[in-house]
Amino acid sequence: MSVNKILDQFPATIQATKELTQKQKDVLIASIQLFAKQGYANTSTHQIAVAAHQSEGTMFKHFKSKANILRVALEPVIFQIIPDVAAELKKDTLSKPFTNLHDFLIIFVQNRMEFAEANQDAIKVFFSELLYNEDLRQEFIDVARKQFIVSFEGTVTKLQKHNLIIDWPFTMIFRYIASVVAGYILDRYVLFPNRDWNDDDEAKYLVAELEKVLQPEQA
Repeated sequence: MSVNKILDQFPATIQATKELTQKQKDVLIASIQLFAKQGYANTSTHQIAVAAHQSEGTMFKHFKSKANILRVALEPVIFQIIPDVAAELKKDTLSKPFTNLHDFLIIFVQNRMEFAEANQDAIKVFFSELLYNEDLRQEFIDVARKQFIVSFEGTVTKLQKHNLIIDWPFTMIFRYIASVVAGYILDRYVLFPNRDWNDDDEAKYLVAELEKVLQPEQA
């Protein structure tokens, strides 16, 4: 799987945004690079201004606050970069035929783990804002629903048709899988990144946990 890195795509996406001035683009690109390197809380507006080669006064004319810089930066991530990433995940995971639940879960979990590993800086930068900003969270959910959830529902339906996954409503299956995988990502990259992680073992545990619940009842 060729993993798209969100922060690698960010500068080009921002530069292509016609609604922004070049000074605004410079601030957004510099701020995201600093947030990824040293954390949002540890980055000052003075550092952003210096990295963007402008005064804090000029920067504040456009963005008012550091929080607003992050909010504006999230818009292209949600509406342009995330759809590209979702397309890659769909192509690598959801388009393949599967003959058993175990094989499906192995590919599904491995791809999500690879994506999280490649994008851990973006996860650290954006997670808290999506968690606490209701408007941005809803925008993200709307995009995710269109780009990924609908396709995933089709895959689950196919698995159910061949009795390869439990015959629950899709909303229950999605909620369970999302909670397990998101819980791992939150632990691994946000809450306890310095723990001595063995990702191969973690993948086995995730697959086993999901398989235990989602295995269909035998006739």
